[in-house]
Amino acid sequence: MMTCVLPSWLNCRMSRKVTSENQKLTVFHEVYTPQVLSKIAERAKREQGLDPLHRLLTAASEHRRIERVHLDRCLYFAKKGDGLDTDRLSRLRNPEDYASWLAVRNELLVPYFFAEAFKVRIEFVRAVNRKGLGDFHIVTPERVIVEVKTPKGDEPDLHSSIEPFHEGLDTNLIESVFRDAARELDRENKNLLVICTQLCTWIDLDSFEVYFYGQEMFNRTKTIFVPDGKLNKPRNRDGGKWFRRISAIGSFNNAHYCSFPFSEEVQQVQFTLLHNYHALCPISPNLFSEVEQFIPDRKKGSIEHINKEKNAVLIEG
Repeated sequence: MMTCVLPSWLNCRMSRKVTSENQKLTVFHEVYTPQVLSKIAERAKREQGLDPLHRLLTAASEHRRIERVHLDRCLYFAKKGDGLDTDRLSRLRNPEDYASWLAVRNELLVPYFFAEAFKVRIEFVRAVNRKGLGDFHIVTPERVIVEVKTPKGDEPDLHSSIEPFHEGLDTNLIESVFRDAARELDRENKNLLVICTQLCTWIDLDSFEVYFYGQEMFNRTKTIFVPDGKLNKPRNRDGGKWFRRISAIGSFNNAHYCSFPFSEEVQQVQFTLLHNYHALCPISPNLFSEVEQFIPDRKKGSIEHINKEKNAVLIEG
C-alpha cells in the first residue's frame, strides 16, 4: 500500500480504532476457504503479479494482517447487503491479477465507506441487472446511482513488499473510465462516478481537480477560478452532451494516512467530490456534508470550493 502522511492539522472524522489483535475474522473465511487460498498460492508461484494479494490474504506481515481485518469488515457489510453475488465472488476468488482483485474490492469498499461516513442506506446492484445501473445505489436520503471505476495503471513492483509510488497524472487512464461511465449511465438518473486512484500511475488530488474542474489563476489583484476542466466542457468535441449524464465525480483513495498520532489500524480514506456544473440531474451537496466539495452556482456563474481541509475521513474498518 502506498503511504502518504497528510498534515497533522488535517480535520479527520470518525476515528474509531480497530482492535485488530483480538479481531475475529468472519466473512473473510467464508470467501477465502483453505481450498481457495491454496489455489491462489499455487498461482502466485507461477504468476508473480499475484504475490501482493497472496501476502495480504495470508497476513504475511503485521501490515497485511491489519489490511485483512479491514477487508473482512468490508466483506461482512457486502454480504449483509446481498452484495456478494456470484460475479463478485468469482472475481474475488479467482482474479486475473492483483489489479483486477483491487477493482472488485473497491466495488465493495466504496459503499461500505459511504454507509459508515455519511450514514446513507446502500443497495447493491447484482451482475445480471448492472448494465446502466452502476455498482450500487444510495437509496436514502435521495436515490443516487454509483459507478465505481479503478483505472489500471502500473503493475506492482514484484520485488518489493509495498506498492510503488509514482508522481504525475496519467490523463489517459482517467479519461477512459470517465468516458465509459458517461456512455453507460442513463441520463434520467442522478449518477455519481467514483474513481479509485490508488492503482493508477500516482494521480495526486490537485491534478485530478485541475483535469476535471479547472484551476485557480491570479488575475491582477485577486485569485479567480478558471473552469476549464472536463466537467465544464460538456459541449466541446472531446465529450459531447453525454458528459452531462455525470452528476458528480468523486476521487477515492484509501492509501492515505492522516491520523495523528500515526496509526495504520484506522481505515483512512481520502474523498473529494466534484459536482458537474452542467449536470442534467444534480446531486445535493448535503448528501456528503463535511467533506471537500466543488459546488457550482449557476445563478452566480461561479464555483464554490468548500471544506478544503476535510478531504480525508477516518472510519472503523
